[in-house]
Amino acid sequence: APDAIISIDGNARILLVNPAATRIFGWDVSEMIGQRLTILLPQFELAEPLSGCELIGRRKDGTEFSAEVVFGAVSGGDQNSFTGFVRDISERKRAEAVLQRSESYLAEAERLSQAGSWALDVDRLEPIYWSAEMFRIFGLPPADNPPSSERISKFFDPEAWARSLKRVETARRKKIKYDDEFSLILPDGSSRMIRVAGHPVLNAEGDVIELVGTTIDVTEQHQARAALLSAFDEIKRSEDQLRLMVDSIPGLVSASSATGELELVNRPFLEYTGKTERFKKRPWVHPDDLESMERLWRHSIETGDPYVNELRLRRSDGVYRWFHSRAMPLRDAEGRIVRWYLLATDIEDRKNAEEALRRTQARLSRATQLATVGELAAAIAHEVNQPLSAVVGNGHACLRWLSVFPPNLAKAQEAAERIIRDGKHAGEVVRRVRALFRRTTGEKIAFNLNEVIVEVLHLIIGDATRRSIIVEIDLDKNLPSVVGDRVQLQQVIFNLVLNGVEAMDPVVDRPKRLLIRSARESTDAVVVEIRDHGVGIEDPEKVFEAFFTTKGNGMGMGLAICRSIIDAHHGRLWVAPSEGPGARVCFTIPYEVQ
Repeated sequence: APDAIISIDGNARILLVNPAATRIFGWDVSEMIGQRLTILLPQFELAEPLSGCELIGRRKDGTEFSAEVVFGAVSGGDQNSFTGFVRDISERKRAEAVLQRSESYLAEAERLSQAGSWALDVDRLEPIYWSAEMFRIFGLPPADNPPSSERISKFFDPEAWARSLKRVETARRKKIKYDDEFSLILPDGSSRMIRVAGHPVLNAEGDVIELVGTTIDVTEQHQARAALLSAFDEIKRSEDQLRLMVDSIPGLVSASSATGELELVNRPFLEYTGKTERFKKRPWVHPDDLESMERLWRHSIETGDPYVNELRLRRSDGVYRWFHSRAMPLRDAEGRIVRWYLLATDIEDRKNAEEALRRTQARLSRATQLATVGELAAAIAHEVNQPLSAVVGNGHACLRWLSVFPPNLAKAQEAAERIIRDGKHAGEVVRRVRALFRRTTGEKIAFNLNEVIVEVLHLIIGDATRRSIIVEIDLDKNLPSVVGDRVQLQQVIFNLVLNGVEAMDPVVDRPKRLLIRSARESTDAVVVEIRDHGVGIEDPEKVFEAFFTTKGNGMGMGLAICRSIIDAHHGRLWVAPSEGPGARVCFTIPYEVQ
């Protein structure tokens, strides 16, 4: 059996269980026998019969689940013993919750859109389903079952009800959709306009078994449309007033037929173009804008979408000026477009101002680029100094290994190889700086930050050991790769580690420790943390300003450059609060740089 079957005595102590009970509750058989059933069902109280109850089940690991429980006395046996089953209904409860939430969303959507859903049995011509919104539209209290067709017919006048039945019959016979509007008379005497759309549902044999559809309350839309049509009718009856009003608009106003033929323009339009009222074409449009204007205008005529465009129009003296042009359709009671009204507003001054602003921005951008040349010069000195210092240090080491007797050629070779590596590193730094001057992008590749951290530790470990610094690392072995400039990020880590090492030089009363940690910062970024036990940072934000330094021989460019590099990689560099003495500097890098 897939369900847990359990026998208990009159004191609710477990006598027997089947294998499914061990799977569901996680206890071994020997662990359950003799225990009270409440270790599995904390809410259990023995009653006769106990049928179809939903209780909370508890597994051995303490997790809880929804359970359906049925218990009864053993037939023909000891009346003080009971047997029942426990079924895990967690998945069913979750599915019920999801269904309930979906139904709630649907009901809210129907309420906001004032659209109800329904289903109709086409054989009996009786509704078999109404949503809650359907009852609201018809002014009825909610009920479990929809009203009968006879009751629904009372809301329609006879002609509308006959048309509705004819629509249903046509949809059934031809197996097609239908869409129509009807007027309702509600129980309180008010009227509503509804739009009903339905389509047939077919069975496997292709027969129509029911109609499903929506009913939308379009009363407000009809009222708004009626008010709009009334307003336009009033305008039509007052043509002289309309002409006066249109002529007073500070813009070029024109009217076109439903197919786009120009019919009339206002007085400012004639004065601007210097034309008479009798014309068919638009010779005042700039030749370079004519094709795009005609394409957009044709699209609006074909689709009924509003027309919006910016184009140049020729003034009567031959000067072209920029205009913002917008056209809206006028529709009749059936929704057909009967005319287009267009307004063109002079935006020449705005265009000139925008162009002046763009030129100013371009000059400002160039000035900013020139201003960074000084910073780049300082950056070159700062960045090249580190690998060259490593070259000098490895050169001295090579000489020391060669000067001993006998010469330690293996160690000398290692030092020489490090000299070559550091020399190449210096060349890479110079090449990156040259790339900046050429306005080219750096090389972005995928790599593991842990490997870069280890490379930096190889460079710094000797110096740290001489300073009696204990270096600890905590690197996430599953750290995902990032995409970026490997050399630049290596420089960032080197600068931060070196700052931490030098910050502990004044410390004499506590151990000198340096921690380097990497981890997943979030679902889309990794974080690297460098923490020292040095003198700390008094102003966490000011240290990132260019030329600000707390070192006697510092240039104040290290952290400023580091932040620029991290920003360029779409990351973040900051000084984090530190528990205890010292400073904690962190930066993040996304898994993939856009």
